[in-house]
Amino acid sequence: KRGYMERLKGFLIILLCNLAGNLLIDVTGLPLPGAVLGLLILLVLLLSGRVRLDSVESAADALIALLMLFILPGGVNMMNSFHKFHGVVWQVILIVFVTSLLTLLSAAGVAQALAGLLKRKHPGAQGDDAE
Repeated sequence: KRGYMERLKGFLIILLCNLAGNLLIDVTGLPLPGAVLGLLILLVLLLSGRVRLDSVESAADALIALLMLFILPGGVNMMNSFHKFHGVVWQVILIVFVTSLLTLLSAAGVAQALAGLLKRKHPGAQGDDAE
């Protein structure tokens, strides 16, 4: 297991990327959430090798484990504001259903494309049916 200092270093890298994303959004006025740009910055740093995966992995695992705690307040607040959805509940349900279906289909499409790419790149790898 990684030590606390290694995890703190990972948190610091993630938070600095988030801060950089928020600052860039404030300066440029891009119509994008700062946190999303921060994650894109982190992705570029990881892909370029400037940040090693093992330096942020333990911090990211801890954040993912706590993800429900981050989402829960928003869900509770939505229940407190449920009266504002009066008259549009069915539209909201339809939107949630359609966007969930589109997300599922796009994730499946990306997974199939990656599997096909890996199969072409490494023929005979696991997953091939032996005939």
